Amino acid sequence: MKKKYTLKNKKRFFTFLFLILGIMITFVFADISYGIKKKEYKLIEIKYGDTLWDIADRYRGSIEIRKFLYEIKKANSLDSSEIYTGDTLKIPVAG
Repeated sequence: MKKKYTLKNKKRFFTFLFLILGIMITFVFADISYGIKKKEYKLIEIKYGDTLWDIADRYRGSIEIRKFLYEIKKANSLDSSEIYTGDTLKIPVAG
């Protein structure tokens, strides 16, 4: 025997449904708009004698150097710290 459910107050049900939907949409759009930050990069050409550590130290600002090295490697898809004279690196603008 199946139990049959009936709505006793349709207006209250739909008000509740739209309220929940509105709250969910608000959270989704608030999260999306808060999380969007376009990163800016500066292109530099590697000169003879440059190391990734020296470049990170020169452009890092107040960011911890190891974190900045990681961001440089990530922005340039580097697996190691090897860089070559004449190559171009994208350096995140410290802000």
